[in-house]
Amino acid sequence: MLPAERHQKILEMIQLNGSMTVAELAKETSVSIPTIRRDLLKLERLGLVSRTHGGAVSVERGTSFEPLYWHKRRVNMAEKERIAKRAASLVKEGETLMLDSGSTTFCLARELHTKRNITVITNDLLIANELGRDPRVSVLVLGGAVRTGYFSIVGGFTEEMLRQLSVDKAFLGADAVHPERGVTNATQEEVPIKRLMIQASKQAYLLADHSKFGSARLCKVADLDCFAAIITDTGIDPSMKREIELKGGRIEAV
Repeated sequence: MLPAERHQKILEMIQLNGSMTVAELAKETSVSIPTIRRDLLKLERLGLVSRTHGGAVSVERGTSFEPLYWHKRRVNMAEKERIAKRAASLVKEGETLMLDSGSTTFCLARELHTKRNITVITNDLLIANELGRDPRVSVLVLGGAVRTGYFSIVGGFTEEMLRQLSVDKAFLGADAVHPERGVTNATQEEVPIKRLMIQASKQAYLLADHSKFGSARLCKVADLDCFAAIITDTGIDPSMKREIELKGGRIEAV
């Protein structure tokens, strides 16, 4: 592959996903990590991408870009399933849980079919549909407005319901995790929902695959030390893991 062709492929992948790590780009283009770093430097000088710690984000889409749900469901699914299995192992019989909307929390919902006598509160229509067919799981769906293309429920009604609730554990997703910015989200409507889920739980867990680390989105959700654990996969860059831990985040890589 010629350098110009590689640059075009790198740009297309970053624009499609919103962000990508150096390791992911090296794997997809079959070149070394130093080569990818040089490529990203060239693309940044052209104003086409913005480099981050360990990767790059699309300049055109910026911090408010959020891929549609069905695209998220196709990305890093093996990693998300491992994260979900670990999260499910933390759930005990008789507990009440909150599940945030998202593709990784949906994977967790599928793992919960092995549990007995649990209650799941969610603002995700697909999670509610998945668990609502299981007689061993009680499901409470939060009311509000449905975000088109994302199947999540947001708004004042949702927030008011959350203020009345207390649960054992909450499992949240995020658009980005950064050592300095903490946990961030591209869409402001989701932020108060996530914050209230954290407040309503005895323990909150963040589920985020390695591609979410090193960048930041428009709206801050929470500091890193708000979570009992940040569960990710072994693809996380070791230096990024150390930085997150130095800022108070407890990383579990599975």
